[in-house]
Amino acid sequence: MPLEGLLADFQFGEHNALLYSSITTLHQLLIEYCRISLKASNEILLILTSYDSIENLLKALRVIDSNLDSRQKSGSLVIRDSAKVYFNLADELVDIMIMIRMLLQRKRKLGKDGLTVICDMGIFFHKDRIVDLVSCETRLSLGSSDFKEVRMICCYDKPSLSLLTQQQSQQILRAHTKILEF
Repeated sequence: MPLEGLLADFQFGEHNALLYSSITTLHQLLIEYCRISLKASNEILLILTSYDSIENLLKALRVIDSNLDSRQKSGSLVIRDSAKVYFNLADELVDIMIMIRMLLQRKRKLGKDGLTVICDMGIFFHKDRIVDLVSCETRLSLGSSDFKEVRMICCYDKPSLSLLTQQQSQQILRAHTKILEF
């Protein structure tokens, strides 16, 4: 099944996981999802990257979308370093829901159908903040009526997940509605 069909299975109001086998695979998945999303132009897209630089993603996206700069200026495409979103200057965990609520307001202003958040969760492994990762994933509740317009896709490197205890891995995976493996 093509990626478009697989990702179409991820709905607004869901908190999903995407397990990838390599950084190259993640990069390809991000670019393909962006191609699909930008073609439809019906959602705000937030990408939080860990292993891929913002510059590298933008360079690849410019190849598939000539309106990239205007999408960024309008706020319908937002790409951020996950370390700066999840952790403050004192290296304390920050609630990502603050950013999501802000982007939901923008979504309503722009008349978009929803907000898709694609998070590369690698920063938690890089910083050895597994307890924070489990906490973040288990408390992230998109079940409330405020988040019916959010499609959350948490991306995990399979080799990193294998480093977790069985209990940690189960807690993280149980926090997600659906799990896709690539």
